[in-house]
Amino acid sequence: MTRTLLHIDDAACSHHDGDSEEACRRTVAALTGVPDGYRTGLVRRRALDLYEAIPTEHHHERAVRELRDVLAA
Repeated sequence: MTRTLLHIDDAACSHHDGDSEEACRRTVAALTGVPDGYRTGLVRRRALDLYEAIPTEHHHERAVRELRDVLAA
């Protein structure tokens, strides 16, 4: 779980540096790299925080949609 959180936090840094697409790809990789049981609680909250930080005008982009889909699963 700790590694997953670190990967998501690192992805959030990419978003803050202006690369939201890369941030979404990295978060999806972090989430899909762990069993479903680890995609809850704080891990899910951090990923959801990243998704919610992305302006809605970018929600049509593939990487953002993929993150949304992983979070919805």
